[in-house]
Amino acid sequence: MKTRWWQDAIIYQVYLRSFQDSNADGIGDLEGVRQRLDYLHDLGIDTIWISPHYDSPMDDNGYDVRNFRQVSPDYGTLDDFKALLRDAHARGMKIIVDMVLNHTSDEHPWFVAAKDPAHPDHERYRDFYIWQPPKTDKDGNPGKPTRWISWFGGSVWTFNEATQDYYLHIFSKKMPDLNWRNPAVRQAMKDVIRFWIDLGVDGFRIDASNHLEKNWDFPDASPGYEHFSSLPKHHDYLEELGKELFEPHDLLIIGEAGGASREEALRYAGFESHAFNLLIQFEHCWADTDPTNTLTPGKWAKGPIDVQKIKHSFAKWQAVFEGRGWNVLYWHNHDQPRVVSHYGDDVNYHHRSALMLAYCLYLLPGTPIVYYGEEIGMTNVDYTNLEDFRDVEVFTEYRNFIRNGADHATAMQALRDRSRDNARSPMQWSAEKHAGFSAVMPWMRANQNHETINVENQRNNPTSILQTYRSLLTLRRDERLNHGHVTFYALDHAQAFVYCVTGKTHDYLVVANFSGKPMRYVHRALCKSYDLFQSNLADVETGSARFAPYEARIYRRQRQ
Repeated sequence: MKTRWWQDAIIYQVYLRSFQDSNADGIGDLEGVRQRLDYLHDLGIDTIWISPHYDSPMDDNGYDVRNFRQVSPDYGTLDDFKALLRDAHARGMKIIVDMVLNHTSDEHPWFVAAKDPAHPDHERYRDFYIWQPPKTDKDGNPGKPTRWISWFGGSVWTFNEATQDYYLHIFSKKMPDLNWRNPAVRQAMKDVIRFWIDLGVDGFRIDASNHLEKNWDFPDASPGYEHFSSLPKHHDYLEELGKELFEPHDLLIIGEAGGASREEALRYAGFESHAFNLLIQFEHCWADTDPTNTLTPGKWAKGPIDVQKIKHSFAKWQAVFEGRGWNVLYWHNHDQPRVVSHYGDDVNYHHRSALMLAYCLYLLPGTPIVYYGEEIGMTNVDYTNLEDFRDVEVFTEYRNFIRNGADHATAMQALRDRSRDNARSPMQWSAEKHAGFSAVMPWMRANQNHETINVENQRNNPTSILQTYRSLLTLRRDERLNHGHVTFYALDHAQAFVYCVTGKTHDYLVVANFSGKPMRYVHRALCKSYDLFQSNLADVETGSARFAPYEARIYRRQRQ
């Protein structure tokens, strides 16, 4: 089978608002990304994924789009976007952007017309969204159509006085869901996609892609996720886009689907699929929850790390796509905690555990995604005041925690451990005030540890996290590890993370202690002409079965 360009890509995800402020307004922007292209190129990146840059009221940091054809003034102008594309392409780098298909902002002209019967375009846009009349209870009192719960908490229904009915929003009430059963909606969104293709973008990450179809019988249920998530018909909408737009332009299309079965994953992103090229799944992302925690429940309940779950997830998805599709590799994104704080130890073993995590991921086959700041070991936020947080979800959940009986300190610790803001703090470029991100107070306060954890401190240090990422990304490109074959070992071991991968000239064996406790582990392959290639400790006894906390080693042998 012909190799597609994205199979050899190394992707870097930029959270635009927090990457680099170029005009001293405290907000990251497109020009800031353009100014850092050489840094990314030197790191080994050839594809940049940019979070939503569209005009938006910023109720959900840009995922609430007011105008799909304009750049948010926070981020620059359309000319700035064109300049970024031009300069990235001149360096042989590609740009992909988020595309939000499920919903718009409530300030989008379509919804402004849809909610107002007096608007001249009301009839045209009314059915661009999903409306339901009030549901009368047994006493004749009107109420919400169903008890479905939004992904952000609270009801999915908000009453619109002007039309005397409810509109559906499975996220924020300021993000009404589009009606993908309406052909006019599908055509309008195709026109939006075509606009950005014509500008020269190289692909899209499709946000919330498995929510496009709803159960139009609107059965009552709580929380009701099964009625607006992963319904079969949403595949039809995605495949329609693929056949008409994505495939003819050789774009990289990244989708996401939590809980997808093997069969569904291949329908999304198998080689025969018309929807996506890569599928982001989340099985490995929350392998440390505590189901007994009732004060800060769900993802907010931090518990022991289930290393076996992480390994089994990686092994499963490698097996699912081997020969039938292409795997995507990542530790975390804009919705999860910083990985060195989440699965490593950012207090006692910051450097060592960050390198361990890099060894465990970046020799695996597939296309990797590095999240901004991961390459220098950026950590979770250190905020002590609720007002320092910015994510809309934080304030809803804080109230829920207090209602559950948590005290302020417990609630704040949950937010520091698990909130999405952890992944959105300003990029730490230097020890300067505001971390070199901005000349003024940023939209979100920089982590205080930027004085030690930053690009400038690591740029010329051969043992730094940054330099290790550079060497690993160079290795995977030189050895074509993205096309390799992987074999996992000791999947049920509580600490050991072990795999062997075939490269162009060598086989590589990764043996890591994925824990903060010492480990003893013997691997038979070490007796078969493997030599120690790299380690995250300075003094290592090559064949030793003893591993210090978070110790990781890479062995290699010449291919026969």
